Amino acid sequence: MGSFVVRFLLGLFVALALRGPALARPAQAASTWQVLIGGESTDHALQAQAFLPSTITVNEGDTINWTMNADFSHTVSFLSGGPRPPDVMPSDTGVLFNPAIAFPSGGPSYDGTGFVNSGLLQGKGPSFALTFTKAGSYTYVCLLHPGMAATVVVQPAGSTYPMTQAQVDAQANAELYAKLSQAEQDLEGAQLASKANSNGTTNYTVVNGVGGNQATVVRFLPVDVTVKAGASVTWLGTDPHEIHTVSFYDPAGKVPDFVVPQPQPNGPPKLVIPHGAPEGDREVDSQELYNSGILAPGQSYTFTFPKPGVYTYVCLVHASQGMFGKVTVQTAKAAPSGGASRPAGLPRTGEGAQSGPLVPLVVGAFLLVLLGALVLRRRAAQIR
Repeated sequence: MGSFVVRFLLGLFVALALRGPALARPAQAASTWQVLIGGESTDHALQAQAFLPSTITVNEGDTINWTMNADFSHTVSFLSGGPRPPDVMPSDTGVLFNPAIAFPSGGPSYDGTGFVNSGLLQGKGPSFALTFTKAGSYTYVCLLHPGMAATVVVQPAGSTYPMTQAQVDAQANAELYAKLSQAEQDLEGAQLASKANSNGTTNYTVVNGVGGNQATVVRFLPVDVTVKAGASVTWLGTDPHEIHTVSFYDPAGKVPDFVVPQPQPNGPPKLVIPHGAPEGDREVDSQELYNSGILAPGQSYTFTFPKPGVYTYVCLVHASQGMFGKVTVQTAKAAPSGGASRPAGLPRTGEGAQSGPLVPLVVGAFLLVLLGALVLRRRAAQIR
């Protein structure tokens, strides 16, 4: 009887010992993690087209809260292997901004299936939250900016986290600094290019921003261009992340809107893009609207400037970031014979002694020497 009790108690002790850790460990509370959307320089010219950090690891049941970190526009979108919707679409009222991008879809949880989209997040501060219910590795994108993608790794519930939120923040800041540093290097490397046209005029190439690898410069480069009447300027899009417009307008008036909402009897408004297609001719000679329409990466548009004047233009997509430019057109004049004209006030050298400052200097020196000799002769006579 005694041995039975001993065996029973021993077995009970072992069973409790084996179950003890599970009983002692409380259920792990779900966590909410913070991720940044983009980042920028103080003048909005340099943009990080990135989710920061690019990879975050969470557990099943956790939530990620994405927050806009730039005065810009982005989306947080999980395609789940589906097609990427186009940015714009035609309609009977003109070009429309795609409502599948502009408005939220799916959520508030995600199990790796379906289309989940934050909708358009604009300006610094707006946020979007999503709870992850199934372990896996999930890629998400910004539908406005090709190449802007990141990854969420979801571990089984109760797993050990590889990073704290403080470490996630540090990683985000390091990636942001790297992106903005790259954008600054791209900015400094941009140069104005030119070539002669067959009719004797000159064509100049202005870059519609530069960028790559999730970094971009939202500026026309160079911002100000001075040309002769009759010259042409080509605007070339080299940034793989961005669309732009080149839109000349009257600076005394209002900058044209890129998107104009049109209320509908039912449902969300139509988001009309009134200046998505080219408008006006290609000869800019007055303060009117001359518009390239939307220029995708790699596309270009050329305007000619037949009359002197100052012409102001803007990218309608990025007006709020300060993407403006100016073309100053001067009267076309032939260069003086004998070579290029010289800036006023610079001394002339090696162009003939008769007309340069060397002759009066030599004559003055000769007179000083002669006067000195006469003085010496007079002193010698007095000594004698």
